Amino acid sequence: MLLFHLSGENLGLAREEILSLADTSRYRQIKNVLLLDSGYSKIFERLGFTHGIFDVFFESDNKNLMQDIMCFNFNWNYKKDFRVKILNFKESIDFDEKKLGSIVYKKLKNPKVNLSNPKTTFFFIFIDDKIFCCRLIKKIEKSFNSRKPHLKPELHPTSLSPKLAKALINLSGVKEGVLLDPFCGSGGILVEAGLMGLKPEGFDIDRIMLKRAEINLKHYGIKDYALKLQDAVETKNKYDYTVSELPFGKNSRISSELEKLYSDFLKNLKKFLGKRAVLVFPFDVKDLIRKNRLKIINEFEYYIHKSMTKRIYVLER
Repeated sequence: MLLFHLSGENLGLAREEILSLADTSRYRQIKNVLLLDSGYSKIFERLGFTHGIFDVFFESDNKNLMQDIMCFNFNWNYKKDFRVKILNFKESIDFDEKKLGSIVYKKLKNPKVNLSNPKTTFFFIFIDDKIFCCRLIKKIEKSFNSRKPHLKPELHPTSLSPKLAKALINLSGVKEGVLLDPFCGSGGILVEAGLMGLKPEGFDIDRIMLKRAEINLKHYGIKDYALKLQDAVETKNKYDYTVSELPFGKNSRISSELEKLYSDFLKNLKKFLGKRAVLVFPFDVKDLIRKNRLKIINEFEYYIHKSMTKRIYVLER
């Protein structure tokens, strides 16, 4: 069983991002912890809204923890030296790292403590009335912070954060092949898709924006991509996976011009979409989506600031 430590800013988005990549739908969520009945896959390293991934040894509680520790063979997962760490989601607990470490020490054949850089780290995760004993498989690196829009060679103020772009791509469920962004702008989604090993393809009606996207893609070493000067409402080729943030204006309400653009695009999406689309809008457009006979598989609200909350829709034909 795997345990995911979720980012607290949007738990629903964090959960569904994982489930979209998993080969099972069997899970249990306790606040910031998601338990998945699955083996580990390197594809989980793509996640944007997860802090870390753990392999669960056993599940316990305050009453039974000492007995469960004594019954578990820590030697199976021990290499060279170790430390014990606690991840606590409760106000207070009856244990500390030193106390638990001393107990685990006695269970090991050739114990050696290393508090700075151990080969083995045993985690005890306390959440609600549960305690999970685990080992850390993968800490999700936050290297995407270095790709924030203002740090890219070509900046555009409407670009998505790379963290959100990663999550949107994962929500599509794409694991390999082509990913289309039909409103690609300066290429924020395309860059993240390329770094995941996908083949990004982007459309835009603005040559300057396409040039910006090209500069950004090349800057991050992405070679297998395609950019086209093309109107998204006229796309005729089939694409299995589409991920995009649609253009929006300064006003908090949808204008007649934007409504027409959104409606025309959704009508065309119905024709060219193969498997799944993940789209970001500045407004609630459920009625437009249903009007164009697309199925809403999932939806999320993503708070930006007091005057902007983005709507994310996961769609199928």
